[in-house]
Amino acid sequence: MKRNNATHFVRGASAGIMLVGGILGGCATVPRQAGFKSVSVIARKRLKTEVIWAQNRRQQMKLHAIVARLLAHPLTPADAVEVALLNNPLLQGRYEQLGISEAQVIRAGVISNPVLSFDFRFPAAPNYGWDASVAQDFADILLLPARKEESEAQFAATKSLVSQSVIQLATRTRQAYYRVVGDSQLIELETSVKAGEAAALDLAKKLRQAGNIPSLTYDRQLAMYEHIRLQLAMDKANYLEDRERMFRLMGLWGVQAQVRLPNRLPIPVRSVPFNGLTSMALRRSLLLTAARHELQAAGVDVRVAGWAGILPGATIGMNYVRDPDVRGTLGPAISVPVPIFSQGQPSQAIARARYLAAWRHYEALAIDIRSRVRARWVAVRADRRRVEFYQRVMLPLRRRMLAETQRSYNGMFDSGFLLMQAKIDEINTARSYVKALESYWMNRAKLADEVGGRLPARMSKTPSAPRLKTRSTQGVKP
Repeated sequence: MKRNNATHFVRGASAGIMLVGGILGGCATVPRQAGFKSVSVIARKRLKTEVIWAQNRRQQMKLHAIVARLLAHPLTPADAVEVALLNNPLLQGRYEQLGISEAQVIRAGVISNPVLSFDFRFPAAPNYGWDASVAQDFADILLLPARKEESEAQFAATKSLVSQSVIQLATRTRQAYYRVVGDSQLIELETSVKAGEAAALDLAKKLRQAGNIPSLTYDRQLAMYEHIRLQLAMDKANYLEDRERMFRLMGLWGVQAQVRLPNRLPIPVRSVPFNGLTSMALRRSLLLTAARHELQAAGVDVRVAGWAGILPGATIGMNYVRDPDVRGTLGPAISVPVPIFSQGQPSQAIARARYLAAWRHYEALAIDIRSRVRARWVAVRADRRRVEFYQRVMLPLRRRMLAETQRSYNGMFDSGFLLMQAKIDEINTARSYVKALESYWMNRAKLADEVGGRLPARMSKTPSAPRLKTRSTQGVKP
């Protein structure tokens, strides 16, 4: 009878400890859309688009329907970004990090299960000697709030990093889009030039057969035509390669990859003001936000490092002993490690070093963000001026030079070599113009990424240029 009473008491003690654990830990259930709401809010505010975490067949079908609707008409940059954010499998896999991090938060808020143990001694007759105990890790309960705070900070950092993955994918897709359209514009240019040179070559061939021009003149025209044909083949190869890169970002293959794109890049209309860009980048940087949360988690680790290095192994519980010669006894059981050889100094040193490393990383990241914004803004401004220079000066100049050289050649004042060189110069100038236009849009997309995904809505026609110090390498101060 005493044995049954003791057994019931041990079971009651175990149930009591588990009840306390349940109260402290709460319901250990992981939400299916863990932290995704904050990611979708950032995508909606900064990219003006929706993102979907496809976790079941119904959501997957909805995603495919939206993608099919977007691909049914010629793609704009915004459409390409939306398709990538919905259809990129790597991004969908990145969302699973939210579930992992949220599960770690739930796990940090739940204490470990108590340990119930029995000991039996022989010989058993005429009485039965045995012990029963139930114990709970004391450090697990004591460090529960700090552990949960640290995991919540890590979860916040994960949400920021996943949101940054969304912004980066949008930027890379937009850049790939502009590169493909730029390649298409070059192909259109080379195709028109090739058609003109093919007609000129055909005329030169007839004149040569009639004996009206020397072989050297015909060979120059042939060399010009072959040069254009080779350049066109190279441009087509670059177009196919860049298009496949864009398709990979958009998660397209097979029939889905049959998309329609414009043949020309848009002309820059408004400039990007510099004032306030660096402060906006620091305020909206998701990487900086993630680093701040990681610094917070490291700070929590510093606060508890000493106790965490000593307390592991400390337990509290109940112990029942039944001896063959004496009556059964029941009482509390406490186990505490004796800090003789280690008082937690290694754990404290590791925690402090991690905190200082996180702090230095945060400082370096803030400096890097300011520098990248300034450098990218300078690149955007330089590309814009280069585009305007080609539009106003170089392209009209090359056309006039080619026309004058053609008239001089027709009047037999200039050689065919000068005419061919004038044509090559005009083609190279047109190619440089398209490349400058492509570089402008790609750098502009990267600048938008640096400031958090979207450039300021209000833009002036003339950029507010920073004053550059000629005798300093510090650049522009925000």
